[in-house]
Amino acid sequence: MANSDLIKGAGALYASQATDMGASFSKSLEKGIARARQITQAKKQEKAAIKNRTANFINRLNSTVDVTNLDGAQQQAVTSFLVEGRNEYASLAGQVAKMDPDSGGYMDAVGRMNDIQMSFQTLAGNIKTYKKDRVSFLEDFDNGMLSEGNEVNTLGEISNIYTEGSNFSVSAGGGLQFFDEATGLSKNYSDIQKPFLKDFAAADAIMKMNESLYSSGKSLTGARRNMIQQKLKNLISKGGRNTLVSLASDDFVMEGGLGFQDPMLFEPENQDALKQAVLDGYMNVLDASAAQGAADKTPKASKNSGLSMTPGLRQELTLQGTDVIERANSFVSTSDPIELAKILNNGALKTKFFTPEEFIAGVDDVSEEEKNKWLEANQGKLIYDPGSGGSAINLDLSNNDAKYNFFIKNSGLSDNAQGYILQQYQPQATESTGGASQFNK
Repeated sequence: MANSDLIKGAGALYASQATDMGASFSKSLEKGIARARQITQAKKQEKAAIKNRTANFINRLNSTVDVTNLDGAQQQAVTSFLVEGRNEYASLAGQVAKMDPDSGGYMDAVGRMNDIQMSFQTLAGNIKTYKKDRVSFLEDFDNGMLSEGNEVNTLGEISNIYTEGSNFSVSAGGGLQFFDEATGLSKNYSDIQKPFLKDFAAADAIMKMNESLYSSGKSLTGARRNMIQQKLKNLISKGGRNTLVSLASDDFVMEGGLGFQDPMLFEPENQDALKQAVLDGYMNVLDASAAQGAADKTPKASKNSGLSMTPGLRQELTLQGTDVIERANSFVSTSDPIELAKILNNGALKTKFFTPEEFIAGVDDVSEEEKNKWLEANQGKLIYDPGSGGSAINLDLSNNDAKYNFFIKNSGLSDNAQGYILQQYQPQATESTGGASQFNK
């Protein structure tokens, strides 16, 4: 009996303990599942945050570059650069999203991402500039706006870049690079020399000076000439080398510019000599225009017009007037350029007036083809060369009045003496005066 009760008591105790253990296990299991769910949810939230941060970084990347009007090879170069940069940026964005913002790795990665962003912006700007420059070049070429003073190499290189053979590569920072066949190296687009235009503004200013001097009806001498020369010198210097070369090379006043034949004159180290030659060339034009204006406005008068003659004027005319008139009439009486140059030079040791043939014979480093072309363009003209470069004289050699006025205005006489002769004496065939001055009366 005792054993039976003992067994029943043990069974009841075991059942009670089993029930308690089962309940405890169930509670522990529920807590574990809840904890696992919390961990899983936290990881999902963390992943979502990482994805959001990564997406935000990627959205900041502006990779829009306008590739319209680029050829296939150029578009491929741009596309390859953008794809490579976007891939690297996306990879870095994924890494950054998992990093502590205070860590060194985070700052390095963000710095590289900023570099990629900046390179895309730089590329977009360079493409825009390149396309704009190309349109401008082709329009300027078509409209004849490019200066004849541009170097052949410059025109050749830029023509290749803007037309055929214009494939480029993109540098790490978003710059455009073109292959330079001369050096075998790639050259940044920003370093390539662009052709310059004809300086119409400077030429227009000179033309206005020319018109003003002609309209004044006075020859250009003394302080007035010095003032005009300084004004012209300032105009040339203000525009820099491009203005200087354009004024020397472009046909603003006459076809072919000022007609300088020595290529060494255009070397950068000879800029001072070129500046002086251009100054002298345009001053010759202004001198001739002023003299022509004075001659055209001088009233024609007979010898009995009653004009007074001061003692100083009489002395000047007595000493030089007869010789000047005789030489002027000799100048009018011939059309032979050799004789015309000889009369103008008047036996001077340093001659300033030449026939085209005489002038070109003294020019070195010019091909025969260029010489013949220049001679053809200046046939029948006179060339004035003060020592810094020759230019054709704008004078109609078939017009006796124009020849007479030109000679008197370049005779070296005072303005009063020139005016007196032009009023009192008309051009005529050469005749002897018997050696006595016709002004000594």
